[in-house]
Amino acid sequence: PVKGMRKKFIELPPVDGAILARSSQLPIDDFVRRMVRLCNQAKAYSATGKMIQLGVQLGGKGAGKLKDNMFLNQVPHNRYVRQYFYEMAADAALEAVVLCSAGFISNRMKLQVMFPEMNPQMDSYRIGTLLELTRTIAIRFAEQNLRVRVCVQGSIGQGIFTAIPKQLNGVATILKRMDWQSGEGEENEGMVGDFVNFGHIGKEHVVNFKEGEGGEADTQQDDVFILICPQNMQGIESSIIPYLLEMTEAVGDRPMILINPDLVDKASSQGQQSVRGRQDRIDFANSFKTIFQFQNIYYSGTSYFPILGASTLLGPEEMWVSHQRRDLKGGKGEVYVPVYASESMPDSEVLMSTFSQQ
Repeated sequence: PVKGMRKKFIELPPVDGAILARSSQLPIDDFVRRMVRLCNQAKAYSATGKMIQLGVQLGGKGAGKLKDNMFLNQVPHNRYVRQYFYEMAADAALEAVVLCSAGFISNRMKLQVMFPEMNPQMDSYRIGTLLELTRTIAIRFAEQNLRVRVCVQGSIGQGIFTAIPKQLNGVATILKRMDWQSGEGEENEGMVGDFVNFGHIGKEHVVNFKEGEGGEADTQQDDVFILICPQNMQGIESSIIPYLLEMTEAVGDRPMILINPDLVDKASSQGQQSVRGRQDRIDFANSFKTIFQFQNIYYSGTSYFPILGASTLLGPEEMWVSHQRRDLKGGKGEVYVPVYASESMPDSEVLMSTFSQQ
């Protein structure tokens, strides 16, 4: 904004031209993204959603576009809906790994996939959906000849006061017993044990290349690490952060992807997670950048249904787009309509204000 208007309009950093070039080759997408920034500067927040709709209507790549008739209010979800999310998350993860290898983004990444069956705070939570998502992402990497280490949090704590988060109880065992189609004559024959391996969170589970001795085969290093829901636990005098920190140092510059992490401090009897080193833990948690997010928006914090809309980031270099769920006339279906977009995670006040204007 010009100097005389700075009190009225906010200043936002310009959109990186390199990101624009990588995200889409279509002029309409370039125009829409620049106009979204301008609308946010002018505080015309509701116009950002209309710009996203304009890009779709004029033949753009469909930034932020979601599938119609997902019916996430119905639990359990249809199989095609689950598969839709699996494929979107896997595509975003693979794109992020490619960008990381080229040095465009950090190797510390996270996926936030929180539709009803993936939300542990809801009765609809289904552990099978989480593991199917993990399997799809791991297989997508393995198909690109990348060796993947899928890690699950082990017991943390001190002395007899050790435990595993309830959300992850039994996950390590179930993960190994899943049908990976890796048996003889199957689609992914030999994948598990060669390109897909399992472990826990910690530096001792990071495998590096080691040349074989005495005629033994070489030990191949892990290329990508997938960590399933690392989290702190209430009442335990230990944080998962030190284990993660040791692992990130051992991993080096290889991609490390967290799925639905919960790295905030929890209440503990001696305050270990509340006072000592708190800022360092916060900074470390924030070093993992979101490369994909789908999170439903609800009418209130205590009621999860009906669903109001969704906040999305469908790729590591895409815009954040928020959608409002609308029912079609006569009960013929539902659509998710873009109502707000920005280059950063949407502010809750701006989001609710925009939703109220629709």
